[in-house]
Amino acid sequence: MKKAVTVIYIVVLSAVVGMPACQPSMGGKVTVLGVWGGSELDVFNKITADLKKTKNIDVEFEATRDINAVLTTRVESGNPPDVAILPQLSLVVDFARKGKLVDLSTLIDVGKIKNEYSPSWIDLGSVDGKFYGLFFKTAVKGLVYYDPQRFKELGLQAPKTWDEMMRLSQKLIDMKKTPWAIGIESGNASGWPATDWIENIFVRQYGAGPYRRWYDGTLAWTSPQVKKAFQMFGDIAARQGWTYGGASGVLSTAFQEAGNPVFSDPPKAYLFQQASFMAGMIEQAFPDLKPVTDINFFVLPPIDPENKAVEIGGDVLAAFSSTPQVKAFLEYMSSSDAQAPFAATGATMPNHTVPLSAYGNELDREFAAILNSADTVVFDASDMMPSEINAAFWSATIDYIKNPARLDAILAQLEKTRQDVYNK
Repeated sequence: MKKAVTVIYIVVLSAVVGMPACQPSMGGKVTVLGVWGGSELDVFNKITADLKKTKNIDVEFEATRDINAVLTTRVESGNPPDVAILPQLSLVVDFARKGKLVDLSTLIDVGKIKNEYSPSWIDLGSVDGKFYGLFFKTAVKGLVYYDPQRFKELGLQAPKTWDEMMRLSQKLIDMKKTPWAIGIESGNASGWPATDWIENIFVRQYGAGPYRRWYDGTLAWTSPQVKKAFQMFGDIAARQGWTYGGASGVLSTAFQEAGNPVFSDPPKAYLFQQASFMAGMIEQAFPDLKPVTDINFFVLPPIDPENKAVEIGGDVLAAFSSTPQVKAFLEYMSSSDAQAPFAATGATMPNHTVPLSAYGNELDREFAAILNSADTVVFDASDMMPSEINAAFWSATIDYIKNPARLDAILAQLEKTRQDVYNK
């Protein structure tokens, strides 16, 4: 009897060991609304195909360019997507305070997020003490691109302070050369590249605390801090001879092409400020450029050395439902496995366990290192403001470049908009 049992046990064990491993099959679907298209959507579809293999979850993506209006309409009609991928953190704040979002701490392991993300990401994604926004794909802002070869030919070096940067600009003027290339045309969103300038100046001058009060609506637009940030931007963008094409060039040049004068042959300008995503656009326009050798960058230098916050923009995932499928989707999207393929496209990923080797080139790896080492991360201020103020800010920068002498009137109008919005 003992021998027979042993034989049966061995046969059964052999059959079990010989069976292929089975992945848990959850099934179901997750609906996602976002603005992605082109290569971004291609990568997203590729990584969600992996979720289909492992969890048998179908991810249905709906793209829209006007996510604010479309999402608001769907939420108000009781037909929200399961998840929205939002480019404006202010939308997360708005929907959270209306009670429309799921607290992510009830869905995913926040302890794991804290181990793989810096604390700033949790803080930025939290509203009134609850965690609603999971950062996925980001861009470092406030980077100044230049051609190291041209700098070497002219005996120039990347500046380490704001004053050094201004002296460098003046030195180029003295050489009869144009220091800066700036373009703020972006269709209905024209002006946003100028707001990035002003935001980066503000946070470098006054720090993260006043910066938060500004976008929270508790700091007046007529305050000395906001006025000074505009003026320091104007010292570059509105100064005669300092920008390629002058004020009309700044206003009419599409932001996607604004850096081209720096890398043309011969160069028409020598400095160009934009976010990390711009490196890929420049490299597409000039495919022979070698990262670091022919195109490099420095971070906009500090103004007050105590204020070293890094400004970012990016995409945030917010959940409108709490199904097991949504939980699995968000856990996957927060992982290094999901984020590494996006790193290869030039995006900077908030999960610091994404290996630097996943990034496309040396510049992309440097962008990631800036993000991973930052003590304080702040989100694009205009994208934190209510949409009425955001749009007014964009327009105000255009008015300011056209006529810097009208700054007080421009700020007074912005202040009126702030009061109208917050006194509703």
